[in-house]
Amino acid sequence: MSSMDTQRISFLRAHLRRGAALLAMAGFAAGMGSSAAFASGNGADAATSTAAASTQQSPEQFGDIVWNPSDWEKARARQMAATPGPMAMAVARWQTLQKQTQPAFNDIANFITLYPGLPSQDRLQSKAEGRLSDEYVDPARLVSFFERNPPLTTQGQASYALALRAMGRPEATTMARKAWRGGDMSPTSEATLSAMFGGAFTPADHASRMDSLLWEGATDAASRQLRYVTGDKRTLFMARLAALQGSDPAMLGISLPRDAAGDPGWLYNRARQMRSSGNLAGARALITTAPALTHLPDNPFSFVREMRYNAVAAADAGDIGSAVKIALKANEAFAPGTDVSTLSGPIRDEYEKLFHTIGEKAMARGDAANASRMFAIYGASQLTAPARSKGFYFAGTTAAKAGMGNVAKAELEKAAAYPDQFYGQLALEKLGRPLKVPASTLPTPSNDARVNFNARPLVQASREVGRTGDWRTAVAFFKELGRQAETPEEFALIAELARETGRRDLAVIAGREASTKQLYQFSRYAFPRIDVPIGTEKNWAIIHAIARQESQFATDAQSHVGARGLMQLMPGTAREQAGKMMLSYNSSALIDDPQYNIRLGSAYFARMLDVFGGSYPLAIAAYNAGPGNVGKWLRSNGDPRTGAVDWVEWIEDIPFSETRRYVARVLENAAYYDALYPDSGNASGAYPLFYYMGKKPGQ
Repeated sequence: MSSMDTQRISFLRAHLRRGAALLAMAGFAAGMGSSAAFASGNGADAATSTAAASTQQSPEQFGDIVWNPSDWEKARARQMAATPGPMAMAVARWQTLQKQTQPAFNDIANFITLYPGLPSQDRLQSKAEGRLSDEYVDPARLVSFFERNPPLTTQGQASYALALRAMGRPEATTMARKAWRGGDMSPTSEATLSAMFGGAFTPADHASRMDSLLWEGATDAASRQLRYVTGDKRTLFMARLAALQGSDPAMLGISLPRDAAGDPGWLYNRARQMRSSGNLAGARALITTAPALTHLPDNPFSFVREMRYNAVAAADAGDIGSAVKIALKANEAFAPGTDVSTLSGPIRDEYEKLFHTIGEKAMARGDAANASRMFAIYGASQLTAPARSKGFYFAGTTAAKAGMGNVAKAELEKAAAYPDQFYGQLALEKLGRPLKVPASTLPTPSNDARVNFNARPLVQASREVGRTGDWRTAVAFFKELGRQAETPEEFALIAELARETGRRDLAVIAGREASTKQLYQFSRYAFPRIDVPIGTEKNWAIIHAIARQESQFATDAQSHVGARGLMQLMPGTAREQAGKMMLSYNSSALIDDPQYNIRLGSAYFARMLDVFGGSYPLAIAAYNAGPGNVGKWLRSNGDPRTGAVDWVEWIEDIPFSETRRYVARVLENAAYYDALYPDSGNASGAYPLFYYMGKKPGQ
């Protein structure tokens, strides 16, 4: 028997055992009804029997399907008991390739060819292309791969050009010119391209390559490339290279061409050199007096980042006007009309940091008009619902402070378009509109759409990772499914997949993507229910809100710091709480028994709620960061319970970014659960969020 056969048999046995256990658990829970396990005083028994002692909630109607909360567990048990399919080994291979630092190109190329569309495909391909300078690949194989998957790196383009030439393909020269313009590559590829295609490279090709190298900071390659550039461009590039190497070009006797001030590369290199040498005022003056850029920068990410550094420095020096002007200069990195939210993550993230930070600093300085302008740009540039709603909300509230009523209303309307978000719910109150849950009316996919959906490798792999119990891998695949979905029909198919596999976390993750795309037909799937232990009903909405944020309802979730299960309890906290409840502590039950996890998590939250006098935001913050940290923040930032500081401002001032986001997410979840399921939740009325924040509308 081969090692691969042995691995496959072990894989199958492990999943069959786990599936059988889950089926037994599901059958036990369904057959026993309620139980007095916790009243027996036998903590060990209680830790494994709590699934029976739970509230039974009414079923829901999804189209023609009647669905009970317990049906998720039954579907999950069926999945776990089923025999793993052929994609199981593909998922295992994907995990291996992710961990390898120097995988062979052919290994990744073969994998991507067989299983296109899996998570991190671009990352894997880029990693493989990096090996091409040291690894021989058959030209025909390379050409075949790149025809289906165009190269993502300059090294990949160079290798593609050489492979095309070896195959006698006429497009080799075009690809070689593209690679040459792209910038840095291995010295071997650089020399080979120059020798084989040098006669075809134009002065514009050489200038473009020099520009790219200077943006990348590749000083050695740029020094070699300088001999190919002539005229004013050579002088400009010499000045940029000097700045890149930390020198003032004027001190080296380099006179700039007349139009250098509008060159984005010069502005970037010179501003960076001045800032790095401590001449912040000089860098600020350089940028704020620069004319409009003569062309788009080769590297918009680096340009935007340099503008951010200098804008923040200006704001910290008290010069909000210059900070705003520098921030707006970043817009010249893109063609007019560019939707920044559609750009790559790194560029979008830099842009977000720039405008959000300057918006906050302008607001802190009392410049509400400029703050509103910055927040509006920030909101429009973002991809996710939390970020967009936050940007638009603050654009609206700061516009109101600046006396710009029409602008305020328009921005708040944009925020209110995200009713499942914290800032969307705040915006609804500002506009005097109640929180209303859109109808969950998913379309019925056609048979052809369903066949095509289920034929995709990503969908097949998602079924497998939904079975394996490897939560982190499952999350990666589920997020990719949501990212690739665009239409209500596609999200309806994901809803079917979530229901068939018993994966509430897939429903939650895809639901967040649907929310970002403002497709709210998915709401009831995106906010699933779970039966809670008898005695915890008072915290029904908070249990759901925390579980949705902590684990997305994945009972097998384990964080990198060791938090476990549905409500992500740290073992030490769980042990302490079990002791206070006179229960035996069972570490494995934190994952194997969701009801045990909920019972401990709910009791710990109730304890935090009592510590902080019934304040939900403070208790939520303590659940995430610990009561000691919350006490420190109350002392340093004020106590919003007294009215001395606004609740929203206090939450935004939480120094831990994870906790800051966490408080907003759990509050919005609780309010939305109350709106979705008013018979089960805590709050009533038009603004359930305000119940949890201890506020009244208008405050």
